[in-house]
Amino acid sequence: MSFIVIRFKLLFFFSLIIAVFFACTKITDTNIGAGLLPPVDGVITKDTVLEIQTKNEGIDTAYVGVSDNHVLGYINDASFGITTASINFQVSSPTYPLSLDTVSSVITIDSVVLCLKNEGIWGDSNQPSAVRVFQMDNENQFTGDSLYRTNKVFEKGNEITELNQAKTFSPNLINDPDTIKQFNEIADNTLRIRLNNSFGKQIIDQTETNSSVYTDDSTFHNFLRGIIVQPEQIGNSLLEINLTDTSTRLTLYYHYPKAAGDGDSATSRRFSVNSSTSASSNTILHNYLAGTISAYVPSNSGTQDDLLFLQTSPGTYARLKIPGLDSLPNSIIQRAEILMNSVPDNTNLETYLTPPNLFVSAYSYDSNARFAIPYDVTFSGGTISNLTSFGVRPIIKSSTTYSYSFDITRYVQGIVTKKDSVYNLIVWAPYNYNLRPTDTVAANTSVVLYPIASPTLNTVGVGRVIIGGGNNSNSNYRMKLHIVYSLVK
Repeated sequence: MSFIVIRFKLLFFFSLIIAVFFACTKITDTNIGAGLLPPVDGVITKDTVLEIQTKNEGIDTAYVGVSDNHVLGYINDASFGITTASINFQVSSPTYPLSLDTVSSVITIDSVVLCLKNEGIWGDSNQPSAVRVFQMDNENQFTGDSLYRTNKVFEKGNEITELNQAKTFSPNLINDPDTIKQFNEIADNTLRIRLNNSFGKQIIDQTETNSSVYTDDSTFHNFLRGIIVQPEQIGNSLLEINLTDTSTRLTLYYHYPKAAGDGDSATSRRFSVNSSTSASSNTILHNYLAGTISAYVPSNSGTQDDLLFLQTSPGTYARLKIPGLDSLPNSIIQRAEILMNSVPDNTNLETYLTPPNLFVSAYSYDSNARFAIPYDVTFSGGTISNLTSFGVRPIIKSSTTYSYSFDITRYVQGIVTKKDSVYNLIVWAPYNYNLRPTDTVAANTSVVLYPIASPTLNTVGVGRVIIGGGNNSNSNYRMKLHIVYSLVK
């Protein structure tokens, strides 16, 4: 036999081994109902579907960091009810002591303008919105070294919106016609709100009547505890406000007389958010009684729900249970994926109120802790490194329908071959949640938590979706676990 023939047979033999190996081990994208995959000698590959029991379980709150986008606005959603989002924050003096170039008694206030940098709009931006601005009551505890949950409501003091009238604007036309044009300070995507001149005069007069106000940020915040921007109940959108952007500021425009015969001198002073010392919070309140969600959240008495209402934190979450996982035959799990489909709610808001990124984690009812699904969620550099392949992003099916696919292949393989624990799972749309990497914590050690994503997985309060439950009457929407597995003869 020639060397060429022997070499050809060896090459064919090794090629066959490689083909069989990859046919047995590779993860294959399949669809429900695909049945048997092409057979390989000695290997039988099948797929199956396991039922998922689903239940709307509860409501989350969140903390919003001063450097994260805050949301401001009003949503009236036939499915999820009413959402009202207010912003509370502190500004700091540009200098200590505050320099006005003259004495306050000769100063005339021209205008006072609060500017808020807008980074995005969620909802129907064509509908007019309106806001009012208040001083925070000085009895409130509001400090830069504390975090405040999104359900925290602060007491308001005096309204300081110009003429005590709400500022009405179109979100899609943030640069509105009455924008102040002094000092070339026009900035794109900035909501500009005129305030009462008396408020500006109050700030300036403190330079003479109470100079200790301008000693440092702490003393200034004792004088001006905070500013509250609150929406009126009109419109259907949320603005994403960046408090620490240089375009966000409180500006006092004023003039004072120069030397005799030289006219007036016009100038301004800006007060901005100090990311190190300024307190901030985002009050986000939901009224579920006004929506279809009220039949599901708070959790009703049923054992399962046919619809899951998932809303970005501070929002809702749901429990998933998968019976039969611990009864699967010993096999090679090629692919195990939780398949979710959105259910249209037949409102025109679906075009505007887009879905969030979702996340699935394991859950312990004993410790009330959420932790990463074993093997399928990996951490690197202090955060999760495989979010995209795990499946958090919505997959667009049409302009109003979406699907999600979560890869839990290795978790299922561990249950099948190593008899690992079967966990309860929950699905939700986190904003800045810190997750346990495992369900166990060594004795005498602190719990290590890792952020799900950096930056955050979702903007706080932005995103909602209705998912078909495991017992949904329509099989096109029903949640399920699809498993492709191989048995070796």
